[in-house]
Amino acid sequence: MTGTPVLVLLQHHWRQHRLPLIPMAAGLVLFEFLMTRLAPAPNEIGWMATMIASLPPQLVALAGGQSTFGTPGGVLSIGYEHPFFFLMLSAWVVRVPSAAIAGEIGRGTMDLVASRPLTRWHQVVAAALFTAAGAAVLIGAAWISSTVGLMIRPLGVTGFTLLPIAGMAWLLFVTWALVSLLISTSQREAGPAIAWTSGILATSFVLEYLSRLWKPIASLRPLSLFAYYQPHGIIGSGVAGRDLIRLTLVAIAAGLVALALFRRRDL
Repeated sequence: MTGTPVLVLLQHHWRQHRLPLIPMAAGLVLFEFLMTRLAPAPNEIGWMATMIASLPPQLVALAGGQSTFGTPGGVLSIGYEHPFFFLMLSAWVVRVPSAAIAGEIGRGTMDLVASRPLTRWHQVVAAALFTAAGAAVLIGAAWISSTVGLMIRPLGVTGFTLLPIAGMAWLLFVTWALVSLLISTSQREAGPAIAWTSGILATSFVLEYLSRLWKPIASLRPLSLFAYYQPHGIIGSGVAGRDLIRLTLVAIAAGLVALALFRRRDL
């Protein structure tokens, strides 16, 4: 191995995960560009509001509520909280951390990696950095696609309007990446790590959605990380400082616990 330890590990992760990154980015590019085609022009908002009023309230709630459809920007924000958008990012933040630690242990290649002049700190940091960089590529591709779409079809909204949403999406999934890394450091194979992380992530998404519809569990909403990422709210009033702080604190805590756990465990 040559170069700095973290750089060498980043190159290792790149060789493992670069191919899936391409179709995932392409899917997000096509999806967000399509959203700029489907979003109503300012003079079409009234027509869309009438149509939305006829939809089941559960479906409207999934899109962020009736107010989301009141402006072109609100409709565009749906593309950044749509299940397809979440699915692509979730697949990435589950795949890479699970393969980086638990996957290497399960394949028996961790002993080879550990025999090099690397510390466990290097391995955790490299996995976190690569996952965060990949999430930035995916979200950046989606945002560029939206920006280009809005240049071709002006809707009174620019790419800069959507930039805070893209930034918060990145923070949300970096937080999930570190949670995924924490789980990976506690497992000996990639399969269980993927299953645990996917289950927790899916449960968090469903909890946030159901807590908006069912008042008896509304108090549980803060337990979901998705509760701190509301694109339609960002369009209307900007990024909420408390959401930014909460996601950052969870990310830091997950990263520190992952590092402490991996440093103490047997390989």
